[in-house]
Amino acid sequence: MLSLRHKPKDQSFHLPISGYMGYFITKFFQLCTPITFLHERFETFILRNKIRKVKINKPIYITGLARSGTTIMLEMLSKHPNLATHQYKNLLIPFFPYWLNQISLKLKVYSKPVERIHKDGIMITSDSPEAVEEIFWKKYFKHTRTDNFSHIINRNVVKPKFERYYSNHIKKLLIAQGRPQYLAKNNYNITRMEYLQGIFPSVKFLLIIRNPVDQIASLIKQTKLFMKMEKYISIFQDWLKILGHQEFGHQRICINVNNPEMIYKIRKLWSKKKSYVKGWAYYWASIYDFIATQLEKNKELKKATLIVNYDELCENPAKVIDLILKHTDLPSENFIKVKDYYINHLHKPTYYTPDFSTQELKYITEITNATAVRFGINVEKFI
Repeated sequence: MLSLRHKPKDQSFHLPISGYMGYFITKFFQLCTPITFLHERFETFILRNKIRKVKINKPIYITGLARSGTTIMLEMLSKHPNLATHQYKNLLIPFFPYWLNQISLKLKVYSKPVERIHKDGIMITSDSPEAVEEIFWKKYFKHTRTDNFSHIINRNVVKPKFERYYSNHIKKLLIAQGRPQYLAKNNYNITRMEYLQGIFPSVKFLLIIRNPVDQIASLIKQTKLFMKMEKYISIFQDWLKILGHQEFGHQRICINVNNPEMIYKIRKLWSKKKSYVKGWAYYWASIYDFIATQLEKNKELKKATLIVNYDELCENPAKVIDLILKHTDLPSENFIKVKDYYINHLHKPTYYTPDFSTQELKYITEITNATAVRFGINVEKFI
């Protein structure tokens, strides 16, 4: 698990030995792909009888543009006893979920809580839920590793090898954790919702959206933080690339919703300090405009999707959590204590505040307002 410690004196970052060990383990399995997948197939073969009995029913996918609140949603729902999800320890060896779980149980692997690398106050251990499955997507859909091509994977796409591998992997994770339903968070899945519904017709989506003023501020803060980490930690960029976590930093990959001209425009705006915020406003609008239009055209997908407004979740958690449980068909009686905890602890971030100029706020309002209205958000309320 990656753990970074902040040094107040020189504002640099330090990666402990355990962090480097984690990187080299991950790197080994990436470089030795034939051996890795040979072992993966062997695990699947050993578990074949159990796998046949498992059904992937009502899997839950959390998605949305980064910094919208997808992580806190994953943290909360992962505590439901019905749900199995990837954990930080799966980042090291993601391909063998069953064997890794057995090894962890026997060795009683545990790590002390530390703040995650995003420096956003979220404390994690090796057992904390994490977005892992992008490692598999990038292997089978290589065009998503660049923003020069469209990232949209719709219902017309057929990829038997991936679908077989992916389904078996999810089933092994369910077997390992002894849970009936799969839970995943992946920001890049925002362009794959139709495809996922084609694979799993009973799927439930939680689309997270946040007011653009605060979300853009958070995106900028995170990008600057990752760029600083890249300066002090030589392996940081490569590790993020292996994991497919490239929403921030110098290597960030924009989500291309079949609009390469917009990506070019955004990157051009990002290249100048004067228009940097303007670029993020266009990015926010392009992503959420795409999904709003897709939901309007696809009634089946719209029925499977609950739009969760992060600001409403923080302001009225009891109501929103009930809507989430109802939409996902999760038993509420098994979630009472967790629900009460989040009702008392959910709040908007306090570790930073937007610091935009009057002109930058004007850019955000003008560029994002039409899109925000489609989701019932009044941008001016947050200025």
